[in-house]
Amino acid sequence: MADLSYFPLIVVVLVVSCLILAWWLRDSTRQRSWTEGRATAIFDAAVDGIITIDENGCVETFNKAAEKIFGYLSREVVGQNIKVLMPEPYRAEHDGYLAAYKATGRAKIIGIGREVTGRRKDGSTFPMELAVGDSRRDGRRLYAGIVRDITERRRIEESLRQSEERFRLIVDNVRDYAITLLDTEGRIVSWNDGAQRLYQWTAEEAVGRGSESLYPDDMRGEAADSLRIVRDCGRYEGEGWRVRRDGSRFWAHSVITPLWDDQGKMRGFVRVSKDISDRRQAELALRAAKEEAESANLAKSKFLAAASHDLRQPVQALVFFTSALESRLSDGQGAPLLGEMRGSLDALNGLLGALLDVSRLDAGVIVPDEGNLALGPVLERLAAEVAPQIGEKKLRLRVVGCSAVIRTDAVLFGRMIQNLLSNAVKYTERGGILLGCRRRRGRLSVEVWDTGIGIPADRQEDIFEEFTQIGNSERDRSQGLGLGLAIVRRLSGLLDCPVSVTSIPGKGSKFAMLMPLVGFNQSRNITVLASAAGWRHGVKPVVLIIDDEVSVLKSLAFGITDWGYEVLSASGEDEALAVLAERAVPPDLIVADYRLRAGRTGAEAIRQIRRIFQRPIPSVIITGDTAPERIREAQQHGLNVLHKPVLPATLKAAIAAAVRS
Repeated sequence: MADLSYFPLIVVVLVVSCLILAWWLRDSTRQRSWTEGRATAIFDAAVDGIITIDENGCVETFNKAAEKIFGYLSREVVGQNIKVLMPEPYRAEHDGYLAAYKATGRAKIIGIGREVTGRRKDGSTFPMELAVGDSRRDGRRLYAGIVRDITERRRIEESLRQSEERFRLIVDNVRDYAITLLDTEGRIVSWNDGAQRLYQWTAEEAVGRGSESLYPDDMRGEAADSLRIVRDCGRYEGEGWRVRRDGSRFWAHSVITPLWDDQGKMRGFVRVSKDISDRRQAELALRAAKEEAESANLAKSKFLAAASHDLRQPVQALVFFTSALESRLSDGQGAPLLGEMRGSLDALNGLLGALLDVSRLDAGVIVPDEGNLALGPVLERLAAEVAPQIGEKKLRLRVVGCSAVIRTDAVLFGRMIQNLLSNAVKYTERGGILLGCRRRRGRLSVEVWDTGIGIPADRQEDIFEEFTQIGNSERDRSQGLGLGLAIVRRLSGLLDCPVSVTSIPGKGSKFAMLMPLVGFNQSRNITVLASAAGWRHGVKPVVLIIDDEVSVLKSLAFGITDWGYEVLSASGEDEALAVLAERAVPPDLIVADYRLRAGRTGAEAIRQIRRIFQRPIPSVIITGDTAPERIREAQQHGLNVLHKPVLPATLKAAIAAAVRS
């Protein structure tokens, strides 16, 4: 009988072994459960669909992303054949493919990945990326597939493809523009039909060339310069010479812009060019014609400006001869003819003066000499000059007192006011004219009001153009040429004093000039000087006339004599001094032409006579020279200046005022 003394020990060992085995099995199960839970969490958190199938193609797992992609719940798919997620013909072919793989080990998808078509629960299909791997577990073959819905990517790719196709068709069919793509080094990488037509290189010949080959040899540096401008500024646009394959040149307009990729990195340049040689030739021809016309106009203006004295002289003589004849033939049969002659001469006088003034302004020979100007006395003098014409039309003239001091050129400003007053008289048949000023936004508005015919709103800019007149469709030359306001506009630009007009047709107009305001003084301008006046005591004032033109000298003598003055005549300074040497007293007034013989001037003659008699003899300068510097020279010596051709009434009023002073 066997020894049973070891039996208790064996039982203990067996019990302990069983306990250890039970503990191990329980721990292994717990570890496996934890691992499977972690795998499930990762499995469901994946953004791509993950599906596992067994070797017969039945679905074992189906994660959350797969549910979203295919529209099935996991419980609806697990246990089903994977074919349920495939459209035809893939569904019918799948089992055969799986069997062939198990038999031969030759894979078409497994371990490779490809784009296939999936089928959703609703029957719709979609493109997807599929990657499949296989493994063995517990002796079984398992397959895991990762799927991604690429519908949106396909849509974007198709849209981009269509866009690129449209762009290619557009570029290739544009024949008037050379459209080329350059790489970052400036080499040509694309060349459309328009580029081939323009530069005469085929695409095969052009691609790979540097863009400098499109420039003449002496301008090749411009290629790199233009690309540098694009890098620095984001765009280049310019014109210049380009060269064809045969070496001929053409003038091109080019635009170059950068080409960026999706990451914002510059990949090259887009260059668009067009041959504009014909347009440039037309522009050059137009520019040459314009310069020629401007040159001719300037030459004309300079001629008229330089010849103004000689042109005015014969007209001046005619004016005073006519005036003298009128006083002698007032009752004869020739009086009506003389009246007509005088009207024609007055019109000619005004037209010639206006044309010469415009010519001087256009010639650019007038330079403003600005200074402080007390406005009141100036308005008073200008009103006095227009008083004879206002009297003839039986109009009223009011000058509003003004103590303002402005900054301007006294001579040019005076001419502007003269033209505005003359315009007001011309177009006013009843009522009156107002001359005055008021403050406007820190400047002084000098204004001329009238009760004339007015100006329609749509013509208020036209009136400042040359030869434009309102209410003179018959072109009555007694109304002038329509240059007065054109001169005002030119002078306003020269003096930087804007001119505006406000008008109501049938009621009247207001012209305003905004002048720089310096301040105010205590002088007031509230009266209008009278024109001519009679002489008391029966003594005739003595007027000395100096003019080197015999016809003008005689015509002035006739006219001034008829106005009741004793006249002394001289053709120059020496002859005037000789005439005066025979008299014991100086003349009451000197009337002299500015330009005399031997380079002498009437102003110099007057100064010499004043020195000899040691008194400031009142004097009037008559001149055809409208240069502002001449006028300033005369004014500095207390000389009144009248421009040829001067009207007899104007000269008569000036002589009367000078003698009274």
